[in-house]
Formats: sequence, structure tokens, C-alpha cells
Amino acid sequence: MATKKSKRSTASKKSAATESTKKQTKTEAVEAPVVEEVVEVVEIEAPVVESEETTAKKATIVDMLMALNPAALIAELLGTFILTAIIIKLAPNASYGALGIALGLMVLVTVFNKVSGAHLNPAISLAQWINRKINGVTAIAFVVAQVLGAILAFFVLTNINSLSFDYDAAIRKGIQKAGVTEEAINKAGGYEKWLESFGGKESVAGQLGITKTAPAIYHADALTKGKEWVAMIVEVVGAVIFGFGVAYAARQKNCIKAGFAVGFGLFIGLTVAGGTAILNPAVASALGVFSEANFASIAWTSAVYVLGPVIGMSLGVFIYNMLRKNGVAEDTCCDKCAK
Repeated sequence: MATKKSKRSTASKKSAATESTKKQTKTEAVEAPVVEEVVEVVEIEAPVVESEETTAKKATIVDMLMALNPAALIAELLGTFILTAIIIKLAPNASYGALGIALGLMVLVTVFNKVSGAHLNPAISLAQWINRKINGVTAIAFVVAQVLGAILAFFVLTNINSLSFDYDAAIRKGIQKAGVTEEAINKAGGYEKWLESFGGKESVAGQLGITKTAPAIYHADALTKGKEWVAMIVEVVGAVIFGFGVAYAARQKNCIKAGFAVGFGLFIGLTVAGGTAILNPAVASALGVFSEANFASIAWTSAVYVLGPVIGMSLGVFIYNMLRKNGVAEDTCCDKCAK
């Protein structure tokens, strides 16, 4: 009996111990401390994107020189060469000279627009720099290329004119212009006999104003003393009108439209300004406007043919851009047509 009791007692103790352990486990489970996970949020700053203007400000002169496109400089030189040659040949013609020059410029802008922007005029390059469209190094490089192209055209055409000159042919042409017919020459016994009857070849040539050297190619007329300010106003007004066409062309992706705008901008500018206007400092330098040694004359010429077009072109581009910015909304009228 004692043995059975001790067994029961031991079993009950084990049962109580087991129950106590379970309760303790439950209590520990309930009272276990809650560990909160702390996540540190790190803010990542967005990368700073520099604008073109900021980059341009940081760029050094060496960087700008390295960024110059040789193809663009060649295009400016070659395009200005051709334009100057066209002007030299067509400017003396009062009937269709201005229109021919404008059509020539229209073709040149269409051809070279995608290469260099087809400035072909220092006034345009400097106006683009003043209006912050190109940097100063590019503007200067373009101006140098344009002036070299214009002067080169003058020398090439002068040499061609000199080499192709025929003294005897010039006398014959002068005789015909004087109204002497072939019949009269034949009656006199031929060309040589006719010349002898009027004192010989040299005498006839002198009477006709023909020399043994080729006549000079087209030169710009000298400024009228005391009226230089009038020529200055003419250049400014013509360049403002020309500048409207240039500013419109700068917004066009279509090269033909750009060429049309620049070409006829020049045509209207030349028509309004009159026969003395050139509207291109590079071409003016090639046409001998700086040939006089008088300092005062050269100073006036520089103001008229360099400063005038630059001021006018800059004003024209600025006025057009301002009107466009404050005008009708984009994607209307001509913007739709352009698409």
C-alpha cells in the first residue's frame, strides 16, 4: 500500500511540474519583449543636371576652340566666296541685280544650312552672338572665314578678268557700241583701214576710253562727304529688315524655307535701302570700301558698312524673337503648316 501511494505521489508531482513548466512557457511567450525593427531612411539626392548655358559658361576658350567644326568654317568661307562673286557680277545690273543676289543667297543657305547654319555674313554671326545663340569664339572664327572668303573671291575674279581681257576685242566692241556698222567698215576697206582713217588703233581706243589693261571689276561707290550718316541709316534699316528673315529662318527645320526667308529678306532689305546698301561687312571689304588711306574716311566707312549692319541685324533678330515670344500661341497658324 505504501508503495502505491508513493507512486501516485511521484506521478502527481511530475504532473504538477509539467503543468508548471507549461504555464511558465506560456507566460514567457506572452511576456516576451517585442523587438521593433528600426529602418533608417536615407534620402538620395537627385543628380544635378547642368544646363547648356551653365556648361557654356564653364567652358574655357581652349574648349571652345577645340569644339569648332572645321567643316562649318570651310562652309562659311566657300559660301561667302560664292556670294561675293555673285554680288560682284550682278550688283552693277540695276534691273535684276538685287533679285539675282537674293536667289543666289537662297540657294547657298539651302545648301550650307545643315553644315554651319549658313551665316555667310559677319553681321549675322555677330547678331547671333549678341543674342546668345553662339559663343564668342565661334562668332570670331566665322567672321574670319567669311572675310577671307570674300577677299579671295575678289582676287580670283580680278585675275580671271585680267587674263580673259582681249584688247582688240574690246576695241571692236566699243566701235559697235558707238554705232559704227559692219557695212561702214567694209566700205572703208576693212577694219584696219577704218582704224587708220581715224588715226589708228591707239587713237580710236583713246577716244573710246579703252586701255590695254582690263577694266576694274565692280567696286562700291565712295561715301558722299557730309552724307555718311545717311548711308549709316540706310545700312541699319536694310539690315533690320534682313534680320527679320534671318530670325525666322533660324527657327525653321526645313532648309528650303530657311533659304527662302533669308534670300528674300535680303532682297527686301536691299530694295528698301537702295543701291548704296551692301548689308554684309565681308562683301563690303572685298568691294574696296576701305581702299582710301584717309583715317576719317576709313572710320566712317567702318561705322557705315560694319557697325551699321551689325546693329541693324541684331535689332531685327531681337525684335522678331520678342514678337514671336509674345505673339500667338505656339502650334497655331504657320506652326501647323510647318508640320
